[in-house]
Amino acid sequence: MRKLTTVFILVIIPMITIAQSGISLSGSSQFYEGQSIIPVNPDSYSTMNYKSRDNQITLSIFRGRKFKMGTFAINASFTYSINNTQYKPNNIMGINSYDVIRKHIIPKLELWHILLQRKNIFIYNSIGGYGLLQDLNLTTSNDQNEIYEYNSIIPFLRTGVQISYGKFFINPFISFDLQEITFAEFSDIANINLKNTIQNYNFRSGLEFGIMF
Repeated sequence: MRKLTTVFILVIIPMITIAQSGISLSGSSQFYEGQSIIPVNPDSYSTMNYKSRDNQITLSIFRGRKFKMGTFAINASFTYSINNTQYKPNNIMGINSYDVIRKHIIPKLELWHILLQRKNIFIYNSIGGYGLLQDLNLTTSNDQNEIYEYNSIIPFLRTGVQISYGKFFINPFISFDLQEITFAEFSDIANINLKNTIQNYNFRSGLEFGIMF
């Protein structure tokens, strides 16, 4: 992927340099089969069988430091994913079998400010953003090959609370998401209409939970 080297320099190397601990590396490779639904015409739909292989690797970091004004922490991750899906239409006239290869780079960077901390609970505010750099490679049964590119970044402000019960933790939060910023090259980000991006915001809620071993 053309932007992989740039993203690696801007995200991965600082993550490894800043953090001496709190780094985790995970990955997966899964195969699955199923059906999807596609529109044949404005009034009817048909099913389509598919086979898919998804490969993914994620580098994560959570690193904090306490200051007089509170605790600050970096919560960041970098995911690289390749998904290869083969679609086979079920007797749909005019539609041939085709393959789609999706290559994703999903960076996320969030700076936490922990305002109040007790034994099993803390409240925090954060600022950050997450992105999606995606290449779609479409290959048909007639050996036609087309590539589509989609890149976007969503900045956000969040407030949340994390509660721990032994090794179990739960983290509900509310997120103030700015409008999605789409771009073809990184230089395009400098030309965005910041006023419209702020005005077209969304409030979203979320929940994270897990068990630490």
